Amino acid sequence: MECDVLILGSSFSGSLLAWILAARGMRVLVIDRGRHPRFAIGESSTPAADLILADLAARHRLPELAPLARWGSWQATYPDLGCGKKRGFSYFHHRLGEPFRDTPDHAASLLVAASATDAGSDTHWLRADVDTFFCASAARAGAIVREECELAGIERGAGRWRVRFADARDGESGAREQAHAPFLIDATGGGGALADVLGMTSLDDTLLTRRGAIYSHFRGIGSWDGLQEAAGNVSTTSPFRSDDAAQHHCIDGGWMWILRFRDDLASVGFVQPTDVCRGWEAGGAPSRDAAWRGLVSAYPSLAELFEGSRAVRPLGLIPRMSRLWSRASGEGFAMLPTTAGFVDPLHSTGIAHALSGVQRLAELLLAESFDEEAWQAYGVAVIDEVTWIDQLVSACYAVLPDFDRFRLSCTLFFLATVAAERGYARGETTASQGFLAARHTALRTALAAARRDLVAGGKLDADRLRDRLAPFDPVGLLDPAARHRFAHTAVDK
Repeated sequence: MECDVLILGSSFSGSLLAWILAARGMRVLVIDRGRHPRFAIGESSTPAADLILADLAARHRLPELAPLARWGSWQATYPDLGCGKKRGFSYFHHRLGEPFRDTPDHAASLLVAASATDAGSDTHWLRADVDTFFCASAARAGAIVREECELAGIERGAGRWRVRFADARDGESGAREQAHAPFLIDATGGGGALADVLGMTSLDDTLLTRRGAIYSHFRGIGSWDGLQEAAGNVSTTSPFRSDDAAQHHCIDGGWMWILRFRDDLASVGFVQPTDVCRGWEAGGAPSRDAAWRGLVSAYPSLAELFEGSRAVRPLGLIPRMSRLWSRASGEGFAMLPTTAGFVDPLHSTGIAHALSGVQRLAELLLAESFDEEAWQAYGVAVIDEVTWIDQLVSACYAVLPDFDRFRLSCTLFFLATVAAERGYARGETTASQGFLAARHTALRTALAAARRDLVAGGKLDADRLRDRLAPFDPVGLLDPAARHRFAHTAVDK
């Protein structure tokens, strides 16, 4: 096959890029070793992701994509496409062996809204559904999609890539095919298909965030808001119901996520230090099951929440989630951001960062003339953005279990997101401002200084920190009078 672009991997980002390019008239081949629908985590969207989706739909004239940019239009247009409502981020601090308790000043919680209404809210993506939708849309637009294929070779010569592959279902007898294209995009995520071929260096150990996760989908999980209301605590439902949000239950050494979809399905995972997770890996499935039961039972309010629940699939385990390659673009190739590197699910950066790569690579590939300098700059920017995310995320882990410092560390991330979202609203793109405003030098310098203060230990001068960050806080995230409840931080979508 002769193609304009070869894409390895058909999860949502690879498929969306294929959809855009094919719809604009390019010859695209997508190769994947698996088949849709399939289970995947990395399910929580953000305002930045929604703004990028809306931009892609408008810029590339894809009206079928536009409804996915917010909850209300998604439900009206695609009611059978699995997702959950995400009004914002909620955090709750649990103490070992004690029921969860809060105070009138919300000393043990934080709620940060990402939208003012249900209709305009973000979403949790049921990835089996969403990835399938994007892949099918790419095929309808004219992309050739080959699933269940094993790569037999990747080579570069005479300014073109040659990829050899075969249908894995045919085993050794399968006829090998090959395709040629000037551009090759690696969208294989943690698979990193190009890294070995190109002899890339792993920069994993340069990252400060070193956490793993144990996870599954569950049914029958109770309502956190309902449990708290029964206990006399109504603060989890204002300014939004925390069940309609990304729930973060902070425990010793890490946290638990709960993302609720419709029909009683929820994505749940515990994030713990990598060395702990590697111990579970060595013990196999029984060790994972025992670890899960032990974590839930150690915190009475979580035990009550999970009473009567059941996992709908075996527990998955990733001993270490953070990873980074030394390059993200080069002669005729590029990696989408979450293939080049990934840090952690704490701040839900994965979907938005992946979409930002789709946004940038689509513009470069569809340009009237190829800009080699911009292509190389893309790769440099992506590597830098992963390290920027790492700085923001690792600060939160460095200060646990001090929940006051943890909330301030989370606020550094929210200040970066507010700056980025306002940039998108002004018409900027990720290419101009960087992901999470990474190219906003003054903001980045101020947040880095605040991070050093937070993780240094000793007595923290919170008032001084707030004063230094005030120029970058247009929505009052550092206002003590808010009592850790923020009703509207994102721009209207």
